[in-house]
Amino acid sequence: MSMMKVCMFIFPQITQRKSVLVAVLLISAALFAVKLTPTIHVVDATPDLDTIIPVEFGEWKQIADPFTQVGLTTGGNDLASQLYDKIVMRTYANNSGDRVMLAIAYAREQKQDIKIHRPEVCYVAQGFQLLNKTNNTINMSAAKPIKALRLLVSNQNRYETVSYWVRIGDDYPAGGMSARLKILRDGLKGKVLDGVLVRASTAISDPASAVTAYEKQENFLRELLLSLPKSQKTILAAT
Repeated sequence: MSMMKVCMFIFPQITQRKSVLVAVLLISAALFAVKLTPTIHVVDATPDLDTIIPVEFGEWKQIADPFTQVGLTTGGNDLASQLYDKIVMRTYANNSGDRVMLAIAYAREQKQDIKIHRPEVCYVAQGFQLLNKTNNTINMSAAKPIKALRLLVSNQNRYETVSYWVRIGDDYPAGGMSARLKILRDGLKGKVLDGVLVRASTAISDPASAVTAYEKQENFLRELLLSLPKSQKTILAAT
């Protein structure tokens, strides 16, 4: 059945001339939608984070940890498998006994309906209370400054400090709306952006020690990035 006949069937009161116009508009809209659909993947393949992220770097070494990290979504493992192509969750310690929990979640495609879940949302969804949230900049010697965030959360008598950033394409969106705009702008250019969440967290007993914990986390993340070759550094941070 032709598009014109379809239009006359759906709208029996319109004239043949008007049905032709409606058909043209429908076809144009369909072609425009196809043209606007992003098709150029910024990244060819999903990186193997298990291999790329070292188990030992600088003064840090991976250790076994009885604590289970807070999940990376608001809805459990099934949702995580839909949102992310690769996840790494580890705990590291240094010679001073400091511990940092690392979580990295990578997605090869960022879309309006499938985006990285931000830690403040995930923590609250899993029973934590968000006590504080502040913007922060992590300066890097060989890359542009990273726009990060600091969180302080609690669950009963447990406190956690969280330092994290979200990279989408070549930018660090500060929130959900800026992430949508970034995906839209690059999508109009035909690009399918990748994205990554890099999260470092530490359990603390006293909120007064939060600033010290943030600084240790951010130094940990700097050392992690410095340990990676340039080709792999871009997986975690924008250049």
